[in-house]
Amino acid sequence: MKTLALFLALTLSALAADTPLTFSLQSRAPSGRATQIKEAWLPSRTAIIVCDMWDLHHCKNAVTREGEMAPRMNEVLEKARKEGVFIIHAPSSCMKPYEGTPGRERAKSAPAAARLPDKIADWCKQIPAEEQAVYPIDQTDGGEDDDAAEHAAWANQLSAKGLNPKAPWTRQIDVLRIDQSKDAISDSGVEIWNLLEARNIDNVILMGVHLNMCVSGRPFGLRQMAKNGRHVVLMRDMTDTMYNPARWPFVSHTRGTELFIQHVEKRICPTITSDQMIGGQPFAFSAATAGKKRLQIILLGDSTTEAGIPKRLAPDEPQLEDTLRILLAAQPDLPPADVYNEGVSGEFIRRLLDTRYDKAVKSKPQADYIFIRYGLNDQAKIKDFKTAFPKDFRELLARLRKDHPKAMLIPMTSIPYALDNLHADINALIKQVAADEKLPLFDIAPRYLTELKKGPDMLNYRRFSLAKIPENLRAFATPYIQPEADPKVVVLDNRLDGIFGHLPGWTGDRHPNIAGYNVIADETAKWLAPVIRKNLATSR
Repeated sequence: MKTLALFLALTLSALAADTPLTFSLQSRAPSGRATQIKEAWLPSRTAIIVCDMWDLHHCKNAVTREGEMAPRMNEVLEKARKEGVFIIHAPSSCMKPYEGTPGRERAKSAPAAARLPDKIADWCKQIPAEEQAVYPIDQTDGGEDDDAAEHAAWANQLSAKGLNPKAPWTRQIDVLRIDQSKDAISDSGVEIWNLLEARNIDNVILMGVHLNMCVSGRPFGLRQMAKNGRHVVLMRDMTDTMYNPARWPFVSHTRGTELFIQHVEKRICPTITSDQMIGGQPFAFSAATAGKKRLQIILLGDSTTEAGIPKRLAPDEPQLEDTLRILLAAQPDLPPADVYNEGVSGEFIRRLLDTRYDKAVKSKPQADYIFIRYGLNDQAKIKDFKTAFPKDFRELLARLRKDHPKAMLIPMTSIPYALDNLHADINALIKQVAADEKLPLFDIAPRYLTELKKGPDMLNYRRFSLAKIPENLRAFATPYIQPEADPKVVVLDNRLDGIFGHLPGWTGDRHPNIAGYNVIADETAKWLAPVIRKNLATSR
């Protein structure tokens, strides 16, 4: 009976170890739209690689962030190990402390793989899917985001310990437990590949630091795994980047990491989150790691704010909110800023208030400046426009004052769509509301009109019904067709004007293209910069 009981216990244990793990894998289309796919992985055919979770780093902020993340990561590893997932600890350049340990010997003694990919021992800085992509962050300075004085003091501390301040790591951080009876330890692409092959590992989860460098590029990193046929995913909340917010695209460190995660999801592999393994909520770094205080700017408006078509056709190029942020960052005396574009095509003030205000506006971080540009759709969609529009505008202002009490509220005029259509009636009402409410008015119309005079069709994209294009010319339209109930030919510039420019209405859609949004962003930055300087001087 004892023998039977032991047999049953071992059988149940084996079955439990083979219970599939379920994950929701997130990928992104080139446009940035996220999609989720559910998958079930056998633990016995799954491995986790922990990349470069070192004990120390030359960037003090990196050490702080790693220290926050490590306890959660250890929970993930403990749970995964218990489920039967194979754990590989990969603290690069730190094998000496582990020589002779079972974990290290387990990696070294793995049988040579029958299939060893070319250059698996090398760094991989790019895979073909990334070749045409815009790299999301500038890391050419090494990505350190320390305050200069704090960084110098940190380097002195490392030197005083006899460590190289440029490469002070000696081993993996002790918070992450290594189970010498089960885990492996290696920083070799060949050894790790051998381990995966010997154990019939199909699925690989990468976690650790730093995503834009080691996690993606190491011989055992995301790129090598992806290009060589492993089903690899990034655990996106168990990673960090080396990114300095003082560099392009001048976003916060947190946002820089998000941008690189999106790059991974578009170009390299899907991602998952730690809560799918251990429950709770995905990990997030604390406010203590957020860096310098940043101005918060919100843009509210309709399609002329949203820029839906440019974002769809040129998703890797800077959009209105990006260009405004970068223009402000180009002025070294201004604090860094985050810009949230909450424009929506077809929207008018009443719809904003009645449908999505709480999610789009109330939930945002406390704003410093809120630009408000409505009127075109309001005029078309509400009755008694001259009375209802100012009333709705004032209701929006009242709610903004309540939810963002420190924000400067800035009504904007509508852009002129053409030289003979200045929307003077709409803009007169906006100017009156601003005056009555004692708010600063940002009149974008004169600058936009000036630019239109240089070429009346330079600032708008072309959006034209395919049905109106002659059959003998439709071949030229094929690469630019956007599928709709009434398919449209859409281009952001004048490249097809020589072929279709003679067709009536070819340039009739007056929504801004990227050039138009650059005009709006440039004029907004010129208007806002002195306002920020004045407010900073007043607050000192």
